[in-house]
Amino acid sequence: MSRLLEDFAIAGSKAGLFVGTPQIVHEHLPAPHRQPGSLPAGYVAVYVFSLSSLYGSDCAADANRVLKVGKVGPNSSPRFSSQHYLPNSARRNLAKSLMTETVLWPYLGIDDLDEENVKQWMLRNLERDHFFVLAAKEGLERQLERYLRGHLGQVFEG
Repeated sequence: MSRLLEDFAIAGSKAGLFVGTPQIVHEHLPAPHRQPGSLPAGYVAVYVFSLSSLYGSDCAADANRVLKVGKVGPNSSPRFSSQHYLPNSARRNLAKSLMTETVLWPYLGIDDLDEENVKQWMLRNLERDHFFVLAAKEGLERQLERYLRGHLGQVFEG
């Protein structure tokens, strides 16, 4: 991911989006992971959910396949920490997509998911990456999200 951030800095600078290298803090949560806590005060974030190396190596999607790239603003701590794990907590979230897009289950190696087990499946089999950006750098998270979606692709739309 560090190479991807370096490439983003070059692309953003060439596009005139910013000058120099933006201050972005990367955090990786390997599988099995715990739900993250609150979004750090003063920051916005871009997050990436991907299949773990171990789980992904046993399914057609393959290791490290990105399922979801998204962003959260400074007042979106629930979106960052919990909503993606609870299918009924938001209009759109990863848990809901995993449960309803059953045509993708064979590709993702899923036999069965429901409201009772989707969160545990996600914590056990997915990894998360967070890219924290100072909230004062308004709009940088949108550009980073676009860049990551373009480079990583994602199974579920944003």
